[in-house]
Amino acid sequence: MSRIRTTTESTARHTGVPRALAGAVILGLAFTGAVGSAQGATAATVTSATAQTSLVTGSAEHRSADADALDPIGSLVAQRLALAEPVAQSKWLSGKPITDAVREQAVVDEAVALATKDGVDPALVERVIRAQIAASKVVQNGLFTAWKHNVETPPTTAPDLTTIRPQLDSIDTALVTAIGDASVVANDSRCSHAVDAERDRTYPGMDSLERKAVRVAWASFCAS
Repeated sequence: MSRIRTTTESTARHTGVPRALAGAVILGLAFTGAVGSAQGATAATVTSATAQTSLVTGSAEHRSADADALDPIGSLVAQRLALAEPVAQSKWLSGKPITDAVREQAVVDEAVALATKDGVDPALVERVIRAQIAASKVVQNGLFTAWKHNVETPPTTAPDLTTIRPQLDSIDTALVTAIGDASVVANDSRCSHAVDAERDRTYPGMDSLERKAVRVAWASFCAS
């Protein structure tokens, strides 16, 4: 306050301006500076809020795009797993083992060849197809274990594997296309979060065996 009074008196002496008027001028300048500072702070706050809104909006759009890309794969994974039980029933009644290495490799080779032809990452396709085979075997092994420990539950009828395999082949062909469409998500740093969201959205109400199989089915999708 003493500095303001001294400046006021000096201004009045050297300019001939009355002290009251000089003080008013200085106070006015101080007020203008305060208003300018407040306006600057308000502008900074608005800018920050706008930036945060843009980030939230961009993140939501990113999640929506991921969901759109992964939904077709999620649907095909579910369709393929639905065939695991009839496959298990057929193998149970025929006495065939769950693991068929020759057949499994043929499935992978066909998918990789199709991926190469269509310009889809063959390494990604191989990972995902092998994961689908492993997921199916999770269900098959679980069913075999249940049937071995409860004589009332084993199947008495089952479709022949030759009628199921064309359905599996059709799903695998569709998977190659869907994987190609979602390859950007597979290589994104947030891939695991997108996969978690897809599992939660697509497979509600599954039992523990099915949940385990679904996790296996998606385990190799992300590049890292």
